Amino acid sequence: MKKSPATGATERGRWVAPAGVALAVIVLARLFFFGIYEVEGRSMVPTLQAGESVLVGYGEQEIERFDLVVLRRPSEKRPKVKRVVGLPGESVQLVNGDLVVNGDRLSLQTPRPPLVAVYDDSVDPVEEWFQMGSTQIDPWKKTAEGWLLEAKGVAKGAAAGTMFFAKRLTAGHISGDAEAGPGGASAADCVLSCDVRLGEQPAELNFILREQGDTFRAELRPTGSGTMNAQILQRWKGGEEFLLAEGELLLSTEGWSTLRFGNIDNSIFFEVSVSDRSPQILVAQYTANHLDPSDRLATGETYGHRLGLGGAAGEAEFRSIKVFRDHHYTGRGVYGSTEPVRLGPHEYFLLGDNSPESRDGRDWGPSSEGEILGRPLWVVSPFDALRSLRTGRTSLLTSSAPL
Repeated sequence: MKKSPATGATERGRWVAPAGVALAVIVLARLFFFGIYEVEGRSMVPTLQAGESVLVGYGEQEIERFDLVVLRRPSEKRPKVKRVVGLPGESVQLVNGDLVVNGDRLSLQTPRPPLVAVYDDSVDPVEEWFQMGSTQIDPWKKTAEGWLLEAKGVAKGAAAGTMFFAKRLTAGHISGDAEAGPGGASAADCVLSCDVRLGEQPAELNFILREQGDTFRAELRPTGSGTMNAQILQRWKGGEEFLLAEGELLLSTEGWSTLRFGNIDNSIFFEVSVSDRSPQILVAQYTANHLDPSDRLATGETYGHRLGLGGAAGEAEFRSIKVFRDHHYTGRGVYGSTEPVRLGPHEYFLLGDNSPESRDGRDWGPSSEGEILGRPLWVVSPFDALRSLRTGRTSLLTSSAPL
């Protein structure tokens, strides 16, 4: 049975009005509450990729350190996405890649952007990224789960018992990014992470981090009572090695333990995580790095292997080997590089995450509150890149109570 023209028109009228209201709400929301902006260039890699579009929320929101914001600078047509590193009233400076606020580096408990992945053994072959063994002996063997170190006959400190990271670790180094090459300035701060399972004769474990002319070591020795005596030591070329921190750490006697050794903002930490236990952490601070004797231009370059892991006098198996770096801010531009930037009551200092390729506050100075349009909330395009940008900060340490 056919509907009369009058009846069809009446039914259409029922949904035309609500649809018009919905469309008006969308338009108003687009104009006054939300916007969508396309990311240009690589200044925010790896947080945001060129060509991605972000949903931006307008309106007054309290801005905190390391929040992402969208700003439109005077005389520039297209908005930019940057990260807030300096807040109103603060003094901000970039020193050897680190952020210094009011004269101090940030603590390890300060919420900050996630570390940048440089290496992951689930993606990159260990044997192509690490140097193992020596011409006389190679105690490393690949297993189904990882790498076995059979080092009963390896003397303490012997190079054969340590696998060394054989690539440069730079301020722009990003795992899986073909455009992030090995050139440019050395990244100052990095973190080594891995799982360890001790053998029947537990090896003495040794982890190494190097920055400029300093070598930091975490050394774990079995005590015979089920724990490991852990020491964090520092030595610079031409100087003696001295103790920074010491404590007793409990590793799993049967399963895997997750270990992290990091050097961030002039703080050294060693963390052990075992299932069903709170993380155990050793922390130490130092004042400044020593330049490498080969660094005659005083650029802060780190020469040789940046990090290593291994051991001696026993057996241990390693897996889930990962390397991360902190956000390293290169000393380009004028503002904040040679002297601190002092921010006014309504000013912010904004930087890009991919510092070597970013034009940001180092070039144009502080940004006023009125230049900030809003906060990026989601990546909405392309569809396979859909993700939230709301949770972008975390503490480096999972516990605030070091040993």
